[in-house]
Amino acid sequence: MKKVDFYILKNNNIKMRQLVFLGTGNGMPISSSCTSILVEDTKNNILLDTGGGHDILTNFHKLNRNPTEVNNIFITHYDSDHILGIIPLVRTFHKWEKPRKRRIFCSKEVKKAIDSLFKYVAKKHYDPVKETLEFVILKHGMEYGIGKWKLKFFNIKSRASPQFGCTIVFPDKTKLAFLGDEPLREYYHGIVMDSDVLIHEAFCLDKDQDIFKPHAKNHCTVKEAAQNAALINAKKLALFHMEDRTLKTRKKKYATEAKKYFNGNIFVPVDCDTFSF
Repeated sequence: MKKVDFYILKNNNIKMRQLVFLGTGNGMPISSSCTSILVEDTKNNILLDTGGGHDILTNFHKLNRNPTEVNNIFITHYDSDHILGIIPLVRTFHKWEKPRKRRIFCSKEVKKAIDSLFKYVAKKHYDPVKETLEFVILKHGMEYGIGKWKLKFFNIKSRASPQFGCTIVFPDKTKLAFLGDEPLREYYHGIVMDSDVLIHEAFCLDKDQDIFKPHAKNHCTVKEAAQNAALINAKKLALFHMEDRTLKTRKKKYATEAKKYFNGNIFVPVDCDTFSF
């Protein structure tokens, strides 16, 4: 097989709007990667969280994709499984192309965590590119445009670390909602109501609560994620942040449970799956 040069990978296979699941696992995955989802069309993109480390580059490579083509990054909060992939990404930005502007959307707490990381880790890579990184510090209800995409960020009022979610409305009025790393909460229902696509965490099957204890970790079951999708009148549901001890049976069993409580389209990914919408 011909060896692919990672330095010249191009995203020429983008033909429509899609989600690219670079990581679908929970905070301590065994056989998958931590949360990272690329939202893209032919003109714009944004990476939702950066996963837990260098394996984000492995998954870009498996997809024959170039991580330097990421133009916008949204980091929901500073837990290690959502933020540490920023280090290998910055290294690629430094080594693999000429400097250019990128935006990082995050809270002031996440910005502080990033500054702390790069004070000691990969400083020689961060220093040459940090002036090209525009940090957009989020506030509840903040709106922002990426090309013709309209983004709205909301504080999910996490009981753990400070955390944001977002919605994206595309030019054809399709609405995507990403709730961050915790289940739907009532106080922001109005922001995410009637979403065409809902991205919702689902730690495990409902019957496996005693094994994985999702509620103690501020997570929910597949059943609860599906019920939440129905509650806000979503049309499509995509799951992420899942345990992976049952990875081989995930797609079928998770979808079967979700269908009992949600009548829309359901997508249960594994790492490197894509979902067009």
